[in-house]
Amino acid sequence: MVSTYYPFLKGRGVTVLQVTYLSSVNIHGYSEKELRDMDPAVLRAIIHERTHHTIEVNIYRILAGKRGLPPNFGETAELLLNIWRSRGLPTDAPDIKWCLRYVELAKKLRDGEKPELGTAVPQPFAEDELKTVNKLIFERRSIRQFKDRPVPDEMIREILRAGLYAPQGCNVGANRFLVLRDPEEWKLVRSDIPLENCVMIVVLQDLRTYRAMKFDEYVPQNLYYDAAAAADHICLMAHALGLGACWLTHGEETQKRLREHFGLHEEMVSRNHIVVGWPDEAPIKSERIKLDEAIIKN
Repeated sequence: MVSTYYPFLKGRGVTVLQVTYLSSVNIHGYSEKELRDMDPAVLRAIIHERTHHTIEVNIYRILAGKRGLPPNFGETAELLLNIWRSRGLPTDAPDIKWCLRYVELAKKLRDGEKPELGTAVPQPFAEDELKTVNKLIFERRSIRQFKDRPVPDEMIREILRAGLYAPQGCNVGANRFLVLRDPEEWKLVRSDIPLENCVMIVVLQDLRTYRAMKFDEYVPQNLYYDAAAAADHICLMAHALGLGACWLTHGEETQKRLREHFGLHEEMVSRNHIVVGWPDEAPIKSERIKLDEAIIKN
């Protein structure tokens, strides 16, 4: 056993023996040494997930007086972040800042303080705002023909950011993207439509982050939901920017070709692809069954 100094233990009456015990804590089956040697992408995902499950999903009920403060509340995430920092890994990324913020809130609760969140309860949109939302949702269409006009890089980045901020199970953060502009690279992807004058965005997932926590066994459906949510956000942002998009899926042959061509990690798997460009058609918006027919129980 190795004793390790953790700042959150300072002044809490913890003996060296207790520090030694915490330094060998088992998180998702990993020892401290294994966490220190772990690929940063996997460690980062575990930090996300532990911050989410051990702090985020509990803290608001605690603040509302609906449950008590658990022992050592937030200390697992704090331990992980200390390992992250001790390895010299950066703390300036938005996701790590988010984790650090929750750890600080948990610490204040442990110290008997009531933290200030600086957040507000969601409010209804104004009428004009709601019209914009309705336009975004109900006028978006799949576009399959595009003008011979380049899509600026800043637009693609804005679209990718929308995909990155889509809902994701357990806040694992496994989604990654390939941006393919070269028509020769499009040939790697089996697509159901002719491709021309577009940018192809491929949604990938780093399966190491799921398998490290056995989520591929416990909640395998999350893999597909996360990729689908990202694709949906990408299509909506493209529509908002005046671009057209079409979301398509592909199978294992495409996954293998992309992995080999781009030298991706063997655990990096593509899920779907979206073609984006300036619309050169105005298709009739597809319709759905009546809402009352879709509601099985109300």
